[in-house]
Amino acid sequence: MFPPPSPWKQVKPPDPEREYVAFTSRSHLKSVLRMPAFLVRSFRIMKQSDAASGIIGWSLGFDLLKNEFHTLSVWEDAQSLRHFVHDGDHGATLDEFKPEMRRKTIFVYYKVMGRDLPLTWRDAIARQERQDAR
Repeated sequence: MFPPPSPWKQVKPPDPEREYVAFTSRSHLKSVLRMPAFLVRSFRIMKQSDAASGIIGWSLGFDLLKNEFHTLSVWEDAQSLRHFVHDGDHGATLDEFKPEMRRKTIFVYYKVMGRDLPLTWRDAIARQERQDAR
């Protein structure tokens, strides 16, 4: 990714023996002209992430050369993640930018143990690519 993704932000300490819900995504903007507005929304979503109920940690990345945006996060449970996705700035961004995507966004959900945190981007990208190949 260019530039490198944001460092992993640990919001809550994980329990090493607990299973969590991990999530990674990749969005593909149609036009570089929409990137500034998408970046502004991304900064708002970062603030929302820090305050979200059930968040354990997160990181964002983007590839300026490909107009792609990536997310990586860990949640206490699927309900917390669903609530975050559909609420606040994140929900508004989904609605606003859905027609601005050049292809369907890749979403990957998986289980992870607290002892395996923080997650790595190498693993997240590999999971995105496997999901995209289906």
